[in-house]
Amino acid sequence: MKKTLLSTAILAGLVSATAQAATVYDADGTSLDVGGRVEVRGDFLGNGGEKLDGSMQDMSRARIHLDGETEISEGLTGFGFTEVEYKPDGDFSTRYLFAGLGTQLGDFSYGKQDTANVQISNMTDIASVHSGIQQIINGASDKQKGAFVYSEGFFDDALAVNLDYVTSDAADSDSYGASALYSFDFGLDLGGSYTNADNDQNQATFGAAYTLNDLYVAVTYAMGDASKTEDFTSLEAAVQYQFTEKFRLIGILGNQDLDGSKANAYALEAQYRFNSALRTFVSYAYLDQDEIDPNITEDSLVAGLRYDF
Repeated sequence: MKKTLLSTAILAGLVSATAQAATVYDADGTSLDVGGRVEVRGDFLGNGGEKLDGSMQDMSRARIHLDGETEISEGLTGFGFTEVEYKPDGDFSTRYLFAGLGTQLGDFSYGKQDTANVQISNMTDIASVHSGIQQIINGASDKQKGAFVYSEGFFDDALAVNLDYVTSDAADSDSYGASALYSFDFGLDLGGSYTNADNDQNQATFGAAYTLNDLYVAVTYAMGDASKTEDFTSLEAAVQYQFTEKFRLIGILGNQDLDGSKANAYALEAQYRFNSALRTFVSYAYLDQDEIDPNITEDSLVAGLRYDF
């Protein structure tokens, strides 16, 4: 499993890429966009499930991505995307690295990329820090290497369909998945996905979201098997209200039950966006694992400043 209980998922970051990318080359049917973010942030209470010994855990990071596309012929394009992340301690990692072909029948790509389930789990993964618990097994998670993905929109892109097959160099670890998300014109989104892996893992995820002016509410529910002997359920609810053009509040409620071991999490985030490039936020989360051990409770208080480019 990628994530078992909320204690290992509580600090999962927002997956979506920045929208501030700049086009640095565009000629003869070929374009290249460059973007990223610089995010300084720290946790003043928790440390990934453990209490701090010092005053703050530094969680700062920076990301840079390249997004390219070239026109091959009418109705046929080629594309590539990569994103890297590095941290103050020198830790460097590749988040995404994939390339593919865009056709009139849909997009086909291969590399390190999101699986089909992610478009459903993203419905409630809206917070800067404390959200995104519905990617339970590896085959239903983001940033999986060796992934073949097909994606296409139908009915004027109201229906988004994703299919994937994820290969692995480990025995009996390949997986496949499918998802569909339909967006109604009155603000309602409904979706579902299913993932099955050769190592006796499977996951079904269902999601619903509704947008009404400045209010957004969403719920996702996942269920499946983590192994032959362990099953799980997971619920995440998210609500966001944009009070002004710059200020918004986000609330998250999460629950996981892994073979009888239960955990609950509650988070509240205040976010202020100075403009489309710069934002600051404060997020508080409370983790309750009383069903496992009455002595295990954990708080997290993260403050940060993020610049997108």
